[in-house]
Amino acid sequence: MKRLHLIYIIATMLGFVSCIEPPLHLPGQELAVDLQVAQTELELIWDHEVQLEHEWVYGWDLKDDSIWGGIAYPHPSSYEVYRYYKGDNPLAPHTDVDMFTIDTNRFRRYFQFGYYDMLFYSNIDSKDGTQVLVIKEEGDSVIATTTGTRGISRSIVEASRASSDNGDAPIGILNQPEIFYGAYSENVYISSDLKDYDYDPVENVYIKHIEAQLQPLVYIYLVQFILYNNDDHRIKGVNGNAAISSMAASTNINTGHTSSRPTLVYFNTRMKPDIMVDGQRCDVFGGKLTTFGLCDNEPYQRSGSDYRGNRASLNNIIYYDMVWNNGETVTYQADVTSQLQAQSHGGIITVKIDCSKLTPPEQSGDGGGSLFIPTIEDYDEVQWEIDI
Repeated sequence: MKRLHLIYIIATMLGFVSCIEPPLHLPGQELAVDLQVAQTELELIWDHEVQLEHEWVYGWDLKDDSIWGGIAYPHPSSYEVYRYYKGDNPLAPHTDVDMFTIDTNRFRRYFQFGYYDMLFYSNIDSKDGTQVLVIKEEGDSVIATTTGTRGISRSIVEASRASSDNGDAPIGILNQPEIFYGAYSENVYISSDLKDYDYDPVENVYIKHIEAQLQPLVYIYLVQFILYNNDDHRIKGVNGNAAISSMAASTNINTGHTSSRPTLVYFNTRMKPDIMVDGQRCDVFGGKLTTFGLCDNEPYQRSGSDYRGNRASLNNIIYYDMVWNNGETVTYQADVTSQLQAQSHGGIITVKIDCSKLTPPEQSGDGGGSLFIPTIEDYDEVQWEIDI
């Protein structure tokens, strides 16, 4: 079984000057670096794993791969670099910025003496050339959000608002962001003092070592709905529609802290019949959800991944459509707040449904109700349904 990983990338900047031999000098003697070149190397480190063997019953086959891609975090291939020069003042605003793209794990640049803030984030490798992730600058920060998606029924908007003790209205429904990674190093000091550098006899250079951890800013959730007691096939399939409420609408790339503004995030599901769960034959539908995470939450830390946000009043509700054997589509909901707070940086979300306790809908003849209001783009939507 595949495993999910949170990826850490170590960025090491190496400043050096060229010389033939290391100069001899007396203790306390001041020698200056004349040429300040920084070499940055990116090294992947696999750090955090989510075990799938005991909790994940939906599985993941080739069709799932074709719809959503793999369930592992992808390897980035290129990065954007923001280099803010602050001179001699470590508190200076970001007015002098140098931006460039790198497509390798190593690059070299000249540095002026003084203080720098440095921001790294990975680009999106989109197969079809589209990208829903939106990057924009706001003051001294770089913010990531996504584009909006299809309309959602008024009843779901009202239900989402009611799920918050403060009555926060969601800002609409957003697309799932693509996986990307970021790191931010503040007050990197490039010194002219030779004592701040180490000599490397192999490369015959003086080296300044700086480390920055680059980590995911979008997290993967695997969501599964287990249908118990569906032997009479009263639930015959799903139309693929699902959404989760009170997720962060954006994240600060510099800090990794998510916004406090809630939104609904849309995702797809697919049904698989006759899966054994705890010795019982069940139908299961599920899918992959990518999200910035919970509102007002800190980024993942190696010491743990529990919820550290301040918006405990927000409830995370999953809304999902199921199709009955009479053709009616009904929207249901489940509170997954505790599961998300226990896995605030990705993991497995499970909703258990006892079909024997569901009340059959009346045959209306109009095709039933759905979670979403159709738009022009929806006409090409793929429907997943099990054969009976």
